[in-house]
Order: sequence, then C-alpha cells, then structure tokens
Amino acid sequence: MHFFNPTNLIWLIPASGSIVLMYILKLRRRDVVVSSTFLWRQVIRDVQANAPFQKLRKNLLLFLQLLAVAFLVFALSRPFWRGKGIGGRSVVIVVDTSASMGAREGNETRLDQARQQAGVVVDSMRPEDQMILLTAAARPAAITGFTGDKGELARAIGSLKTRDTGTNMRDAVNLAAALVATREASQIDVISDGAFGPITNVNLAKTHVVFHQVGKSRHNIGIAAVDFRHGLSGEKKVEVFVTVHNFDTVPQTCNAELYLERPGTKQPPELLDAHEVKLPPDGESPDIFDLPEPSEAVTLRVKIDAKDDLAADNEASLVITPRKLVKALLVTDENVFLQTGILVDPNVELNVAKPGGFTKPDGYDAVVFDGAAPKTLPDGNYLFVNCSSNQSPATPGAEIENQGLVDTNRNHPVMRYVDFGNVRWTSMRSGKPAGWAQELASSESGAAIVAGEKGQTRALWTGFNLDLAHGKFPFTVGFPIFISNALRWLSHNDESATQTRTGIPLTIDAPATAGRLTVLKPDGSQRSLALPSRGPAVFDDTDEIGVYTVTGDGGFQRQFAANLADYAESDITPHRNPEIGGTMTGQVGRQVTVTREIWPWLAVLLLGLLAFEWYAFHRRVYVS
Repeated sequence: MHFFNPTNLIWLIPASGSIVLMYILKLRRRDVVVSSTFLWRQVIRDVQANAPFQKLRKNLLLFLQLLAVAFLVFALSRPFWRGKGIGGRSVVIVVDTSASMGAREGNETRLDQARQQAGVVVDSMRPEDQMILLTAAARPAAITGFTGDKGELARAIGSLKTRDTGTNMRDAVNLAAALVATREASQIDVISDGAFGPITNVNLAKTHVVFHQVGKSRHNIGIAAVDFRHGLSGEKKVEVFVTVHNFDTVPQTCNAELYLERPGTKQPPELLDAHEVKLPPDGESPDIFDLPEPSEAVTLRVKIDAKDDLAADNEASLVITPRKLVKALLVTDENVFLQTGILVDPNVELNVAKPGGFTKPDGYDAVVFDGAAPKTLPDGNYLFVNCSSNQSPATPGAEIENQGLVDTNRNHPVMRYVDFGNVRWTSMRSGKPAGWAQELASSESGAAIVAGEKGQTRALWTGFNLDLAHGKFPFTVGFPIFISNALRWLSHNDESATQTRTGIPLTIDAPATAGRLTVLKPDGSQRSLALPSRGPAVFDDTDEIGVYTVTGDGGFQRQFAANLADYAESDITPHRNPEIGGTMTGQVGRQVTVTREIWPWLAVLLLGLLAFEWYAFHRRVYVS
C-alpha cells in the first residue's frame, strides 16, 4: 500500500492521545451528603476509574473513537494500491443529424433512435474514459469537449436536432480521427442510417471505428432534382424541371403541384399547375412545367402529396428573376466553334473583335479572350481561353499532350449540367490557381479550369482551347452549356445565384452602399452578415429548406431558395455495413499500471463507524 500524503499519518498520534486523555482525566465533582451509598456504587466506580494515571478499563466507546480517528487520518493520507488494468479510452461519438435522420420509424424518428444509441455508449463509460460528441450533417460540429461527465453528455445528446441537409460523413470522421490522433486508446462510434457513400482514404491509424445502424424503413418518395431555365428558343417563357423519384420497392402515385407564393403578404399560395406522377419501384419521373416569362422576381414552390416517411424532400422552392440580356465581346483571330457556342444562347448579344482591336471592356458584361490577352487589364469580367493576364485567376504551366478531365466541382455555377464525358485534348496547360481563385476541374497533370473573384473582377481560366483542332469538346452537348454558364456567371446573371442546395454556402453580390446585410431565414430567424471590402459576401447558414431574403441599406433586397434535392439523402434505405476506412469493432483499451485510491471506501467505513458509535453511546447500560 502507498500513500499520496503520507505526512498526514503523523496526526494519528496527537488525535489518538487526545481521545485517551479525555478518558483518563479526573473529573471534578461536587461533594454531596447522601443518606446511603448503596444506590451510588456505579458513580463511585466512575470516580475511581477517572483517577489520573489509573489503568483504563475496557471501553467500547474508546475503541470506536480511536478506530474512527484512524480511518479519518488514513483517508486524509490518500492510500492507494497499484495494479494492472485497462487504461482510459478517448471516445468520439459521431451522430448523423442530416435530413434522412428525420425519417419516421413508427412513433419516433431515426434521430430519436440515434439518441438512444448514443445514451447506451455514454452509459458504458468507465471512470477513466473521456468522450466528445460530434454531429455530422453538411458540416461536422463539436457539441461538447472531451469530458467524463455523463450528465453533460446526456444533455448534449438530448439537444440534437436534424438539419435539412445532406451528410458529409467523411469530414466528420476525419475530424474525429484528428481529435484522437495523439491518444493511445481511441474509438469512434458512428451512429447513422448509413445514407452516405463509402469513406476511404482517411487516416484512422489505430483508432477503432464502431458503426451503430438505426432505421428500418425505405418508404419514401422525394423531389430528387428541381431547376428552371428561361426559354432557349427566344420565346418568353420559363421551364421548371422537377424530378420525382420513388425509393420504395412498390409502385407509387402522387401529384406534383406548382404554387405561386407571395412572401410578405397574407394571400395564400396560388396553384398554377398540377401533374399526376406514376412511379415504378425505384423509378423516377422527370416533369416540366411551362410558365410565362415573369416581369419581376417571383417565388415558386413545388410540392408532392406523398404520404411517406420523410417530409424534408416533399417540397422545393425556386426564385425566378426576369430574363436579362448579356452583352459579350469575343476577342479572337478566328474561332467559328467558340463564336457559334456563344450564339446558341438567345440571351447573349455578341460582338467580335481582333486582338489588336481590343481597347477596354467598358460597355460589356463579359469579355472572352481566345488564345491571347493583354498583359494588363483593368477590373472587369473575363474568360481566358488558354491565355492569361494580370487579372487571370491562374498562372499557366507547361503544356502536356493528350489530357482529359478527371475531377470537377459540380457545385459551382459554371459547372452546372456540364458533362465532359471522355473528351480528351491533344494538348492542355495545367494552371496554378491564384490565392483568390478556386479550381473547378483538374486534368491528369494539374488544374484545368480555375475561377475566382476579387474586388470588381470576376475571371475564369481554361488550360485548353475551345476549338475543334485540339479536341472534340465543341461537338458535345456540354459545350454550349459550359459557355452559357460561364458568361452568365461572369456577368452576375447566373440563374443559379438564386438557388442552392441546403448546407452549401452562397455568394451574395451586393453594392458597397448596402452596408451590413440582414438575412431572413425560412423559420423567421435573422442573421447579420458583414459585407467585405473586396468581393461578395458569403452566407453559409443554409441548413433549412425554403426561401431566404437578404436586405441592406439603400433598398437592396434579394431572395434565394435552398433545397435538399439529394438522391443519397432521399434514399432512406438503411445501410448496415457502410465502408468507413476499414471498419473495426471490439473493446478498445491498453494494459497499463493503474492506481486505485482507497479513501472513498475508508470514508464510507468512517460514516458507518460513527453511526454505530452514536448508537452505542445512547444504548449504554450501567450494571449495579
């Protein structure tokens, strides 16, 4: 046995001596004359026993009090013993809070089941364990720090809510692994329905991963995609595209309804059109609603009257703005394919100039430089096709032969609906993105498409030529879509600026006079957003389905819609064994030398001893 505070044992001598002294001290008594001593024999014995330095009689109370002092002093000295045991674990609980966790399972939701599973993990904590709670939705978030307080963890678990977003489980697992990277005995408990793709190429080291699956149902019909476009034939109409998918194993029928909403008024939504949708098992139905071109911004809502287990994907919103003509300038020696690709969009007014004839970008919403550009350009909106200048978002590198694109950023407006397929270019330059730019597509040798904005400049760079001599891209369907997307984004006229997927940040172009922006969310809450001195503001709190309204000084107002529209999230089929970096299960811990303190047991014994001493004192019996 060892002691943390052995010097406290010295107190045993004076404390015990004081108790004994109290029993041997002679009591001072007052002499009283009595008629007989027959009834006072016990008193006489006490007087004799308390004579100084006499031999003590056996006394239960004296023994109990000395034993109590011994227990107290030993407890204050903190005795302990060493032995072999399992050391404390560092456990990260990752709870999926994405939209699919709101699916109904009888009288509860999947998140309710996840809370119960998380509670079981917390209840399994040993005294040496430390736990932390993370949530996984569009972005991971830490709800607690590492703690051994079961009450704190239970309160945090009870406060969890679902978000109307997809699941970015990869980032959540990476964050969890980073939090326990320096700890010897670590474990990650993932609690989810498994509605996420395989998680590979994560550095888990020796960390164990345990997956807890929740959910059973797959009964769901959802809006898997929603979008709109202005008529390409020159007609003044808008086409709304809606794709409804049946994720169940039995046929389903529902109605897809399109409503015109009037935010800020008490008028009810106006039903514009409705289509019956018949869906085979695991099948979908693309649908188109035709509307007249609006003269001002309007808000539409698409609803399906499906009675399923997930409500988050049964509606979607759109904010449609009036058609705007884009004035573009193409600076080229001669490129018939690029010129034709631009003119496919009837909303583009194109002018063409030779490289020597270009002076300044004034009067144009976007300028396209084909193969060559001035070294110095003022602020403006530019597309650099295999060329660069001081306003280029990328610095060109070496030219590499026989290149194709291997990775694209589908979330950027320029890349919407663009399919490069298996197209290859005879030659392509890789680029080094500037600090204010981002890579939109990669080739085998480096960045191939780069976009960025700074101050009053928006710029797009491609490391490949947009002609038939270097590749067959101009013959693909994606070519005119890419050109149209690029010009609309450069001219701040991209239709995608009025909509986003939930959980994905949205850039808000606002004049400097707008000051500090206020964003009204669909649930009625407000967020304040600072307008940066350079570039657009970025709003990243888009975790609710519906219409967001942005206002600022000088009468600035803009609306945008956020929708789930996520196949992976709407497919609520539970996945029992998702791939999470080589999932491992089992007890986690390490054999270590542990110290076990004894003072809590001594404290319990002391309390029991004092209770018995009190009982013995009050039950004393004197025998004559």
